[in-house]
Amino acid sequence: MGFISDQLIKWHKTSGRHNLPWQNTDDPYLIWLSEVMLQQTQVSTVLTYFNKFIKRFPNINTLASAQEERVLEIWSGLGYYARARNLHKTAIRVSKNYEGKFPSSFDTLLSLPGIGRSTAGAISAFAFKKNKPILDGNVKRVFTRYFGIKEWAGKLSVEKELWEIATRNLPKTNKHIHTYTQALMDLGATICRRNQPLCNNCPLQSKCISFEKNLTKEIPTSKPKKALPINEIYLLIINSNDSYLFKKKPSKGVWAGLWSMPEIENFKSSPNWLKENLNEDNYQTIKMGEHKTSFSHYKLNIYFQYILLKSTMPRKIINYKWINKRNLQNTALPSPINKILSSLENG
Repeated sequence: MGFISDQLIKWHKTSGRHNLPWQNTDDPYLIWLSEVMLQQTQVSTVLTYFNKFIKRFPNINTLASAQEERVLEIWSGLGYYARARNLHKTAIRVSKNYEGKFPSSFDTLLSLPGIGRSTAGAISAFAFKKNKPILDGNVKRVFTRYFGIKEWAGKLSVEKELWEIATRNLPKTNKHIHTYTQALMDLGATICRRNQPLCNNCPLQSKCISFEKNLTKEIPTSKPKKALPINEIYLLIINSNDSYLFKKKPSKGVWAGLWSMPEIENFKSSPNWLKENLNEDNYQTIKMGEHKTSFSHYKLNIYFQYILLKSTMPRKIINYKWINKRNLQNTALPSPINKILSSLENG
């Protein structure tokens, strides 16, 4: 074995993570689910959602047979809802086309919705013991530091180089591929951290270029910043008898398929909207507020008007739904809406 794989396999026996609920299994369903959940999400957050998800959908066929809305409800609060929609799409395809059994072919895995090269590599390594590389964020950080790569890891030429490094440093056989892959992930998550890496505990320290040249604070290089456009929306948060008024978003676009609040042009039109849609003019504005969030290509400023209706029997509206606050945790809400409602309920 090479230096990196040899050192990592030895290190993992004594210092790696061994008790996460998706470890110690070769079930491709559980491995796939954990890999998707862990994308851009910390382990501590994923733990609760993973257990809740597999309790509701213990295998790929139960996930495939569920309605998308039920899947989004269980996913609610984890964010990046495209992951949940792709999970559901893949489950349906595997259940229909592969008799509910995950395909072992790497190329077939890549063809499934939401499965990229690194996720396919992880499933191949953990479930099917194949020598396939991974390159998630933690692994990119390990390799850029170890090899002293100063350019941003997301640059196409750099990413190509990192894939070549990841492939070149695989164990020579598949005997230890499971341990090696987990060790690489664990090293990036627990030792080679973005801030304050624990270099003195690192099994690769002796040959790490960034450590040798004191570059661990500079590497990995952050993504070059560019000014993002700012979009604005105006929401009416309408409360009647401890229920909020929601409207389901279209199946495409931001917050696709999730439940959000009525959107209006500006708050000058609030009285007209309430009168025309709810036949209400007896209400109280409790709070005006603002919540800022960001997406990959733009920033979003959410302005909201929190309104309490005096009537206890509000009108029902086509395409809208009254949801009691006790049921919000089981409703597929965008993360910013969740945060706004939590602040209103707790503030």
